[in-house]
Amino acid sequence: MGANIASWTKAYLGYSMTPQQFLNSPSAQEKVAKGKLKSYYNKYGAKGAASAWYSGNPNLYNSTSSQPGGPSIKGYVDSVIAKAYKYPSGGGKSSGGGSKGVTPEAKKLDKNEQAEQYGFVLEMFDSIPELKKKFQQAIDGDWSVAKFQAELRDTKWWKSNPESAKKFLTLQYGDPATAKQQLSQMQVKVAQMTKAIGGDASGKKMKALALKAIMNGWDDGMLRYQIGRVLPLKGDIRPGEAGEAIDKLSEYAYGMGVTMSDQWYDLAARKIVSGMGTSQDYEDKIRKSAATMFPQWKKQIDAGQSVADIASPYFQSMAQILELPDGSVNLFDKTIKKALQYKDPQTGSNSVKPIWQFENDLRSDERWKGTQNAQNSMMQVAHQVLADFGLKY
Repeated sequence: MGANIASWTKAYLGYSMTPQQFLNSPSAQEKVAKGKLKSYYNKYGAKGAASAWYSGNPNLYNSTSSQPGGPSIKGYVDSVIAKAYKYPSGGGKSSGGGSKGVTPEAKKLDKNEQAEQYGFVLEMFDSIPELKKKFQQAIDGDWSVAKFQAELRDTKWWKSNPESAKKFLTLQYGDPATAKQQLSQMQVKVAQMTKAIGGDASGKKMKALALKAIMNGWDDGMLRYQIGRVLPLKGDIRPGEAGEAIDKLSEYAYGMGVTMSDQWYDLAARKIVSGMGTSQDYEDKIRKSAATMFPQWKKQIDAGQSVADIASPYFQSMAQILELPDGSVNLFDKTIKKALQYKDPQTGSNSVKPIWQFENDLRSDERWKGTQNAQNSMMQVAHQVLADFGLKY
């Protein structure tokens, strides 16, 4: 646009041009467009760059609102990305003037270049030989994203990991700038949550936790639980199969409302990796602990239902009545645990606490008084009293 030409040419050419001078210089147009798009890409990733170029806002790449004289922002961004994937990375012109992609030999990146482009996530690749080999082949062979994903589908890693991990790994190869941005945002989130808990958010451990959070699709409750679990173990990073075993068991324990010691997880991981036990063996131990902790729900737990599923109605009621943010209520909340361990006041035996009674008890909670729900309820009572006395309000 005309208003951008003076400042953009100054930034990328070193001198300002008028709109007419710019229109008369194809080489200036190429240099300025390349410079601006590269700055967008480095800052916002591929989708953000396309969105910023089209709309001026890098965060609207999912907007489907119609645009005057063109497609929606999402339609434009998707079109740009689809076309970009057809071209080899770093493509340029040959000496004969024809356009061609860079050969695999020219595309190879040394370790320093890989570290700069792919960052901390390379440590994850290095800890998984199968993944490391495929990733290196993709870089050396200049694979398309589609080919990279197709090759991964036959690996043991792909078949045994969640969809969130597959998506991030594919993004890491095809659009490392966006992947780096996502990881950076998660690291900030981990640091903020760790600081709130009272821990030290520095070092590789917190970076590793941020990566695991993205790869495993952890919610805020699970992330907080994992931070609390690893904080005491300073400098202790568990890569490979042992780390995967611990993550799987700790996630299962979280959903069952059970806390196991770090020593217990370490022993379980060693037994699983060495072939002396299985994940199922240790999940059974966790399930038995949960059944002991919540005896009135033993039948459901033994049938394979998680305590988190059982407690879901209590979660919803508590979040709604006390106006708590999503993900802030979990099995380790004293109010929830007390409800799940309810005893009949008449007989003293284990019993299921009715939801209506649980909700009534919540209205006696100190937190209730400060909610909008409480204020609305008090207004309703006041109006009813006035109405009973025949007064209008």
